[in-house]
Amino acid sequence: MPQAQSGAARIHYEEIGQGDPLLLVMGFGLSGGAWAPILPLLSGYRVIYYDNRGTGNSEGPMEDLSIETFAEDAAAVLRAAGVARAHVHAQSMGGMIGLQLTLSHPELVHTLALGCTTPSPIRFFPEDPQAVIDLYTAVGTFGSDPERAIDIVMPAVFSPDYLQDNPAMREVFMQLSSAGAPTPAAVEATLRAMGDMSTGRAFDVTDRLGEIRVPVLVQHGSADRIIPVAAGRYLAEHIAGAEYQELPGAGHIYSMEQPMESISRLLGFLGGHPIGA
Repeated sequence: MPQAQSGAARIHYEEIGQGDPLLLVMGFGLSGGAWAPILPLLSGYRVIYYDNRGTGNSEGPMEDLSIETFAEDAAAVLRAAGVARAHVHAQSMGGMIGLQLTLSHPELVHTLALGCTTPSPIRFFPEDPQAVIDLYTAVGTFGSDPERAIDIVMPAVFSPDYLQDNPAMREVFMQLSSAGAPTPAAVEATLRAMGDMSTGRAFDVTDRLGEIRVPVLVQHGSADRIIPVAAGRYLAEHIAGAEYQELPGAGHIYSMEQPMESISRLLGFLGGHPIGA
């Protein structure tokens, strides 16, 4: 079981395939195993994916967490894998980590592909917060009552049309979400890392986007209830040279709703910026 040492934390990671290294950074409450549905579509790359601390097989202190902490964990994974420079594909909270990784360690990031994410969860908050509340509630419940959790989270992260047309997704997403689910304490600590209203500390790099100099692709579902599509548009507008793809009608997990459209664009982006060149 490969592990990276990041301070006092041990971060579990996996590798599959050969080619230019591609680091996958998962979002809130899911282990790296949740990347499983798209791994077969990423052949041709040395894909490295890992469990954020508090999920899966990663272990480490959860006190005083910040997105910077999670970014250092990602950097530790790349170094443990012997990777000097990698493509980075990061979704949701993982996108915040990817942004911070690029700002803190630009030497490690060759390209950055951001999905359904935001430069500031406080500035870009949905008009109807119920979906966000449902997501946080469900993630904290997966370990004790996965049946209830899945029924809460599905409408929050998928569009209504997709759920109606794909009833079998319930069982698939149950398996992806339940494996390596965080404890309630880890959920609370991770929430604080994104934004702690009691201290006023929150992840916010809106004023630093101009510092990003690597090629960037931004993807976002137009019907995202967790992170408003305005956040994706803002990223694309304020990162120099960024490409943008908006998936019409797709919810937060756009890559599962519209895999061919989103993955083909991702692969085209990565292929246009080979590390070897």
